[in-house]
Amino acid sequence: MKKRALISLSLLSLAGCGQQILYKGLPEKEVNDMAAILLSNDIACTKIAGAENTWDLTVDKTQFSQGVQLLNEAGYPKDTFSSLGEAFKKSGLVSSPTEERIRFMHALSDELAETLTHIHGVVTARVHIVLPDNDPYTEKFTPSSASVFISYLPQINLDDCSREIRQLVTNSIEGLSYDKVNLSLFPASNPNDRLPFANAKKPNTKDILGVKINIASIAPFFTLLGVFFVLGILSGVGVLFLLKHFKEQPTEAQPSTETKDNGDSQ
Repeated sequence: MKKRALISLSLLSLAGCGQQILYKGLPEKEVNDMAAILLSNDIACTKIAGAENTWDLTVDKTQFSQGVQLLNEAGYPKDTFSSLGEAFKKSGLVSSPTEERIRFMHALSDELAETLTHIHGVVTARVHIVLPDNDPYTEKFTPSSASVFISYLPQINLDDCSREIRQLVTNSIEGLSYDKVNLSLFPASNPNDRLPFANAKKPNTKDILGVKINIASIAPFFTLLGVFFVLGILSGVGVLFLLKHFKEQPTEAQPSTETKDNGDSQ
């Protein structure tokens, strides 16, 4: 019950603040990187602890779409890759040689792709491996091959590192020769070209009656202003009613001095 109450309280606080969950269940380092990108582009965000050592990232509802597009352009959230141990989990008691071979190629591809994503400037990477099942008793031999896809930040020149990338893949796969590695480099689209709000950032504040107010607080501001306006009208009506009430009350008769004056003159 206590946990449910805390969850309900968190949801109510998010709803009251106009916050919306952008991504949830991510590692803390990745959430920190995403928050840094959002904050550097004037998009306010909040990091909230989630379940099982994960974190959630929330933004204001008015900036939700901007945050999603901006993070997608930067390659976030990062792709998850299965490790060798996860890929070789057996669902049954006995696995066929074909299943073992497919799981091995899939795991090896993911391991290489994850390694390539650690290169500075790489947004995402994919590695496709072909390991032919050659018969050792025949003279026909089909060599192994690999295709590497890399999307990188335009401001980083990865062409100078192409030789090292191909050599890394060659040395990671048994029986693969350097000339059988196909490397394709694609610059990621520039956020300034695709996102209109990156060229002309929308201001977070707006000037109203000479006062700069946060855009997310405009609605509460006008609500509060309306309340004060109604209270002002009610106060004015009350003052007018009191003035009218006192004006209509009869005044006490003043004592006449005419008789006294006549007596004195006699």
